[in-house]
Amino acid sequence: MVPLFLAALALLPQHAPHFHGALPAGTHWGRCLLVVEGRTRINGKCSYSISKGGDFHIDGPRQVFDGLDYPAAESGADMISTDYWADISRDSDGWNGYGNSDIHSTHGDPPWGPLRREGACYIGKRVKVCLWAR
Repeated sequence: MVPLFLAALALLPQHAPHFHGALPAGTHWGRCLLVVEGRTRINGKCSYSISKGGDFHIDGPRQVFDGLDYPAAESGADMISTDYWADISRDSDGWNGYGNSDIHSTHGDPPWGPLRREGACYIGKRVKVCLWAR
């Protein structure tokens, strides 16, 4: 089911999302693997950004970006997602992460629980997230 906001945007061509390949500042193309509960969400080309301390964010290759592919969002409620994404971050106990289970969701599902790092991958009971920079 398409959220009402996305359906309304589709009726307004001047505001409809359009992918032109540009990436936000600090974001790069790489290769990712995102498998959650045995289902592959991203496998191959992805965009990513890495923060100080090693936290990172990945987006599937069909993701659109606020202010680049559609008009700048005035609030989080105006943001659009067109692909899977995930955030991996360090917390006091090690690594954790979360992502969306619906490509249209801009809000993440509950955290996946503790993750252990194995090379370029972060692995937990329900998830495997890998990022290879190009």
